[in-house]
Amino acid sequence: MNNSYSLFCKLIQEINIDKGLYFYISNQIGGPVDASDLLRWQWVQSVSALDKLIHDLVRIGMVQEYQGIRPATSAFNTFPLNMQTELIFESNPMFAPLEFESVVRKKFGTMSFQDPLKIADALAYIWIENHKWKEIATQLGMPENACKEKQKNIVIRRNQIVHEADYQDILGVRQSLTQTDVNDVVDFEYKLGTAIFQLVH
Repeated sequence: MNNSYSLFCKLIQEINIDKGLYFYISNQIGGPVDASDLLRWQWVQSVSALDKLIHDLVRIGMVQEYQGIRPATSAFNTFPLNMQTELIFESNPMFAPLEFESVVRKKFGTMSFQDPLKIADALAYIWIENHKWKEIATQLGMPENACKEKQKNIVIRRNQIVHEADYQDILGVRQSLTQTDVNDVVDFEYKLGTAIFQLVH
């Protein structure tokens, strides 16, 4: 899990390159240039970094549960495996953890763990804690509802950027965005990912 967190930190740090590029383009002599898509890219990348971290933590944690080196959660105990897969595990016990990891990757590969509810559902596979967002919010020094609402709003805007090109209405008006707005989002995603890692690893 430490390697997954290190990669998460690296992905967040790489967003600074986009910040520098945005600053450079926006301050070119000869008039302002619209480089706002670099801001949108930073927003999307920070959410993607968190999403990947959750995927990695859940995958690694579930393999650890499968190997018996991590307490199994009730969600883990109900993780579906078909008979053919179980027979493969039994016939190749040495490679069973790798096969199980492959099954987990396939199961969750098309899912996104960004929305607060989806994050809690994912963490249920590796974290025996009934009040996950309460613990996460406490780690962040925030009220639980404020923490969840902030993440939910970040994801809503992320989806507007990705799926609607951030256009607000049929008149073709794009939503405004500043580097300050993005800095706040990137900082929150980093702190959120760090808090989750600290609580589950």
